[in-house]
Amino acid sequence: MEPWRHGLLLALLLGWAVDGWAGTVLTIITPGPQSHMFGMKKITLEMAARGHKVAFLAAEKDAERLRPTDVNVMSYPVRPWKGQTATGSIQLAGPHSLIATVAQYQPIAGNSCDSLLDNASVMAQIQDFGAELLLGTSMFPCVNILASRLDLPFVNYFGASPIEPFLTSLWRGSNRRFFTSNPLSYVPQMEQDFATQYLSLAQRLQNFVKYWQTHLFDYLYVRPGVLKTYRQHGIDLDTPRERRRMVLTLCIADFAIEWLRPMPPDFKMIGPVLPEPAQPLPANLEEFMAGAGEEGVLYIAMGTVATLGLKERQAMAAAFAQLPVRVLWRLSKSEVPDESSIAELNLGNNTKVATWLPQNDVLGHPRTRAFLSHCGANSLYEAAYHGVPIAALPFFGDQPGNAGQAVARGMAVPVRHSDIGTEAFPAALAELLGNGSYAAAARSISVKLRARKRTPVQEAVDWIEHALATGGKAYLRTPEHDLPLFVLWSLDVWAIFLVSAALVIYIFSKLTQLIAYALSRSLENGAAKKAA
Repeated sequence: MEPWRHGLLLALLLGWAVDGWAGTVLTIITPGPQSHMFGMKKITLEMAARGHKVAFLAAEKDAERLRPTDVNVMSYPVRPWKGQTATGSIQLAGPHSLIATVAQYQPIAGNSCDSLLDNASVMAQIQDFGAELLLGTSMFPCVNILASRLDLPFVNYFGASPIEPFLTSLWRGSNRRFFTSNPLSYVPQMEQDFATQYLSLAQRLQNFVKYWQTHLFDYLYVRPGVLKTYRQHGIDLDTPRERRRMVLTLCIADFAIEWLRPMPPDFKMIGPVLPEPAQPLPANLEEFMAGAGEEGVLYIAMGTVATLGLKERQAMAAAFAQLPVRVLWRLSKSEVPDESSIAELNLGNNTKVATWLPQNDVLGHPRTRAFLSHCGANSLYEAAYHGVPIAALPFFGDQPGNAGQAVARGMAVPVRHSDIGTEAFPAALAELLGNGSYAAAARSISVKLRARKRTPVQEAVDWIEHALATGGKAYLRTPEHDLPLFVLWSLDVWAIFLVSAALVIYIFSKLTQLIAYALSRSLENGAAKKAA
């Protein structure tokens, strides 16, 4: 073939590739938990780097956290709600039940959604952007509602482990079940801190009760409010069209830590998106870390939602002062707003407190020996990625389950809130720092998380590009989501089988009776003839 023909063919192929893969994607940031925002931002920036047209849609305060960025950010103000002007910065002090957590989040999400949908100017911007696909978390009802109003498919970003049943209504937005299989015989349910999948009879009973308890709470308290939001905006998520808008779910978990179970084809375990090779620390932090010597540093952080009470912080500070390592402790601005509040903690000479720290880079520092964590999904996986063992102090939601999995994998020691202020708390930290088996297990998990050709962020964008290329068709979605319960569980088949079996037994019993009667009559007749 002549050289110019080669060039023409190559140009045509490249032109098809660009037109076929470059798309327009709107990323909808969920108000409230910042952990979702960080992961979705990384994925969106990767899309932009690949030549896709992308934009963020976020409440004003979340938009401030996204900037600076080269990506367009559409922001909307959130109406004051019950005297609050914040978009939903959730903070929970101490351990909380799932009920208390959702009670705080649901009104915030609903108010934020109403504020967006009633804002004609921002809705016009969204229309003008011309998105082909949405990226969002279905726990935020506006993702489903916008997808319906714009007649678009969406990819669901699941910024946690596949926890069951995490309030089907809140996450799915419809009265259908959760995304994944959930065998109660070997998958610990939400808020259960079991450290094994081989459950005893007592644990299986607990599992059963927790499963139905959560569903009952969902039906009574969560589902009515969520469905009210959808109905208010004219959305019926039970229609076949609406149920097929969600093309894929991208889950940040990995089976290196997660409980093993079968997964449907549209639920992709891409792995943790936030962990990455550590960058150099700021000079003052590097000086602190390097000064720890071979004993190293214990890092403490409780995420963006969980907070500790003053007495808990003081008791923890006293325990840290006894340790032979340096302690780097991140506390929120609400916990330590000024120097006087830090002084109240009576810190030991080995402890440094900060209101912000580059967590990934601290965990990746060679001097970091252990991590006292609430075991949120991002923190758990950042520690595992860098091979750092954990003292697991969960607060709410998926955290007890995450802690149980970390303990089961051998990379964590459990700590309870009731341990703080007792000898059990420093004893658990001493066990973690002194027993090398926890660090060895963490390093083993780190190898599993890193042994991949594509990073989780790259894999996430690969699947988003796949959704764009296939026109947003939910072809990986299994039929079970559309089937009535009696069909899904084959109750009609069982009914026919049982009726048939009962009929066969009935006929057999009648034939037996007839045969027995005939034999009896025959014997009686024979006896009568002999007697005659």
